[in-house]
Amino acid sequence: RRPPRSTLFPYTTLFRSGAKQTVEARIEVANPHRWDMDTPYLYSAVSTLKEGGKQSDRYVTPFGIRTIEYTHDRGFLLNGRPHKFQGVCNHADLGALGTAVNVRGLERQLEIMKSMGVNAIRTSHNPPAPELLDLADRMGVVVMDEAFDMWEIPKVKNGLSKFWKEWYETDLREFIRRDRNHPSVVLWSIGNEIPEQGRADGAKLAQKLTDICHEEDRTRPTTAAFNNADGAMKNGLADAVDIQ
Repeated sequence: RRPPRSTLFPYTTLFRSGAKQTVEARIEVANPHRWDMDTPYLYSAVSTLKEGGKQSDRYVTPFGIRTIEYTHDRGFLLNGRPHKFQGVCNHADLGALGTAVNVRGLERQLEIMKSMGVNAIRTSHNPPAPELLDLADRMGVVVMDEAFDMWEIPKVKNGLSKFWKEWYETDLREFIRRDRNHPSVVLWSIGNEIPEQGRADGAKLAQKLTDICHEEDRTRPTTAAFNNADGAMKNGLADAVDIQ
């Protein structure tokens, strides 16, 4: 594979007087400094909005340039080099510090895990705090970004299933749009141990979720956590994700 030469920012959405405009921009980067676990190099894209010759808005998007590939014989490749995931399931829990995000707490947690040899995190079992992905970008940790802990069939009385049909597509698209510029993210997880593994129409919904992921991001595959592997294979749900 040739080294990457460009990165594409698919859209910027502008609103004025009820009208919606979509702007697509492409930038070329010759001989880019690649993001890697050992050298997590980051670039910044600056988007400036001007009106009447004056700046009305400015947004800075950090990003990294790297290639990822999953192979049957060499495993996961980052910039063409094989890496084994030495990973943990991170349940977004900082113990006595509470549930509000403590950036230094997250950073310290990652420092301790890295000292143990950890190079990968699964965000069990919901979208992580953006600050965690910012740290993973800076510290060279790859991430399996997990969207849902349940789908339509409930695990608990007052879970996401109560709002699933109305919100799942909006939530998934917003989740991917929020996180897709993070070079640390190398895999999307569409679900964790969902009961639909054993339901006849589970594969249809899984395929819908995978299709949404592919529409919003063409560069990363999907997976899901199976605790009923036989059921997921029997009803075709396992075939609906890119990596089992």
